[in-house]
Amino acid sequence: MYTNDYLTSDESGYYSSTSNRNDACLRFIIIRHGERVDNTYGLGWTRHAFNPAGQYYAFDANMPPTLPSRINWLEYELDTPLTLNGLQQSWNVGNILAQQNIPIIACYSSPAIRSIQTADQILGGLGQKMHIPIRLELGLFECSSWYAQLPINFMSYMELINSGFNIDTQYRSHLDNLPPLENEYEYYKRSKETMKKLIKLYKKRGGTILIVAHAPSLEVLTRHLMDEPPRPAQLFDLAGQVNYCGMTIVDRDPFSKSWQFRYSFDEQVNRQQQFNNALYSSATVNYRPRPLFSNLT
Repeated sequence: MYTNDYLTSDESGYYSSTSNRNDACLRFIIIRHGERVDNTYGLGWTRHAFNPAGQYYAFDANMPPTLPSRINWLEYELDTPLTLNGLQQSWNVGNILAQQNIPIIACYSSPAIRSIQTADQILGGLGQKMHIPIRLELGLFECSSWYAQLPINFMSYMELINSGFNIDTQYRSHLDNLPPLENEYEYYKRSKETMKKLIKLYKKRGGTILIVAHAPSLEVLTRHLMDEPPRPAQLFDLAGQVNYCGMTIVDRDPFSKSWQFRYSFDEQVNRQQQFNNALYSSATVNYRPRPLFSNLT
């Protein structure tokens, strides 16, 4: 059972009030990272990819040809990178955004390396890698209790910069630390506060903001924008239905202050369910997802 503090009556005005007419058009593109190595090759993949001296070897054609250099390579076991397919998926998303002439003015990423690599490749596909730095926001990471037994150590700014990532070192995350045992409901609340900060930063200026994070991010970062209660009991299963590089696109009308979903999380879940049903009813499935970026400019 939820308490009544997820979206209070005075806070609802923060997201939808018509009291200030000077806001600009604001859009968030919230995207899951690309294909990850551990889900493809299983836990313990680092034993096959690194020798005792820490030298990396790509043992399969879908392994990334190189990896960003970090002090302790064993940390890749939990802070997993993208596969070669994942890197290409991410670049393709940026290339499609460029073809659709969707200008990104800022990019925020979870500090997980898979999200950072995805953001980097999207910006590369956009031709904006050196012009738009990646801002690392701890508030975008997944539910911390899912990692309570094996806490993750993220790569440092210096490690990332030395590996060629364009990181905004002046940006400071609105969270210094994650509570180690937060539950799913608290994860929703933390995500709401993260979005609240970003909306405050950009509601006057407007523009399109890219957020690269995790599968549940599409749900937890936008649920309050729909004036809907969180769904903590369903969250893990819902997140499991989000494809790599799956996305939600939300626009804020500058006059009504209402949020419109150009492409919603629930749409993705419904499409995935239809796809799964088709798999069971037909031996051959020709699945073609509809274009994500039509009529977005």
